[in-house]
Amino acid sequence: MVKNRFFASRCLFIALAFMSVLILSSCVSRLRRPEITGVIVDYDKNPILNCKVGEVLTDKDGRFKLVEESYNAFFLTEMFAMEAPPLMVTEMIEKKGFEKDFISIHNSRGGGRRKGAKYKIDTIFLKKVNQTFDVSALLKSSDWKLGFNKNADTIYLVKNGFREWCKTDRCSPFYSEYQALTDNYYSGSKNLPEGMIRRIVDVKFDAEKSPLKIKMVCEYRSTFDGPNRPPDTTIAKGSYRVLSNSKMILDAGNIKQLSGNYNISEVDLFQMKLTRER
Repeated sequence: MVKNRFFASRCLFIALAFMSVLILSSCVSRLRRPEITGVIVDYDKNPILNCKVGEVLTDKDGRFKLVEESYNAFFLTEMFAMEAPPLMVTEMIEKKGFEKDFISIHNSRGGGRRKGAKYKIDTIFLKKVNQTFDVSALLKSSDWKLGFNKNADTIYLVKNGFREWCKTDRCSPFYSEYQALTDNYYSGSKNLPEGMIRRIVDVKFDAEKSPLKIKMVCEYRSTFDGPNRPPDTTIAKGSYRVLSNSKMILDAGNIKQLSGNYNISEVDLFQMKLTRER
């Protein structure tokens, strides 16, 4: 009887030891990088050959493909973490004669995605070094959103379609700065007047020297107890004029704080920054 108990205890010990080794040595697959595909073109929509994206080069059509990468993590470690690991991918885009750029993918639980994960970027526009723009042509017959600081001496313009165009790190900070000027609630900034949480300004540029149409909607903080101020809307008509591709005279009609002479301090296909002349 004693011998049987000893034998049973020994078998149990061996089984537990085997399971422990198995658990400690077992691994789970985690995603390091999904398959990334896209097309690199210049600002005239011409495909860029032999542009380096991560470890690969684009083909004659500007296409690239970065293969999926994974790694093994200890099962026990992952079990104690109780959640999938984050996914953080950064791949450089590099081509002589063009500004360097980066593709970034961040997902707080993305590392737990299954094999076969794909990330399709579609088209990335690569900016040439010393790229020039015809500002009048860029603005003509187009719709933009506008943000301005407290003194209206700095204006950020974001063209409709910006989010679809901006897929890399080079342009992303501009939109964050624009949001900080227009949305106290989202950004946590204090640019807007007391009590205002959001100010959305839509601007329609017609042909140069033609009427400029502005719609400004201001939203205010609301509380359960009230009284709460409803949003107010201001409609304005004005005009604009571009000088020497580097300055703008802006007449914002009855939104007088925006009227004035500005330097065009930054410009890209879907973004523009104006600074008031001193």
